[in-house]
Amino acid sequence: MKIFHSYKDKRERETLIVINFARLLFVGLIIFEILNFLRILQFNTQFTWLGLVITSIFILTLLEITAYKYRQKKGHYLHWSIWIIVTTALSLDAAGDFFHLYGNISWWDQVVHYSVSVIMAFTLFAVINAFWIDKFKYSLLLKEGRLKLALFLATTSTISLGALYEVEEYLEDVFFHTNRLGPGTDTANDITLNILGALTTVIIVYVYYLITHKRKIID
Repeated sequence: MKIFHSYKDKRERETLIVINFARLLFVGLIIFEILNFLRILQFNTQFTWLGLVITSIFILTLLEITAYKYRQKKGHYLHWSIWIIVTTALSLDAAGDFFHLYGNISWWDQVVHYSVSVIMAFTLFAVINAFWIDKFKYSLLLKEGRLKLALFLATTSTISLGALYEVEEYLEDVFFHTNRLGPGTDTANDITLNILGALTTVIIVYVYYLITHKRKIID
């Protein structure tokens, strides 16, 4: 029993180290963006520092709330991979803006919208299932009806967050006279890729479920 608790404590410590590392990256990025927005630093970005600040703070706040409620409900930390996945998704967008990849590489915007939607949909799916089962695990061995509902919620949430991001870009252009929206077809293209990314996750998860649903869960 002592060995089990020792292993569990060690695993939780390792998980917390990774989570705090992701938090450090998040906070460091936000501070860097705020300093540039306030013109204390003078780095250039392709669009606006305000857009990056709003996006980073919103995502970190949402992730922290989810992690807090998860720990309250389950008694242990949200899986470290969720933090890494979300940090990676945010970094792709920030890198595109900071290094002017959106302007210099024609397909960067499409890749980011598609890949971030895949990541976001999978993350939301994993979190939704984490609140429904006793122990957090990536096993998809649950009733098919619950699986479909989890996929539906993850997909609609991903698409909604993508649409909200487009609204934020529009409001930035209105109030600060920037050019976040780009050409007339850019918004429609972004939303389409968001939908395709979310649907890709649905297909991958459901096919995996069909292949493995007869296997037993191993704790």
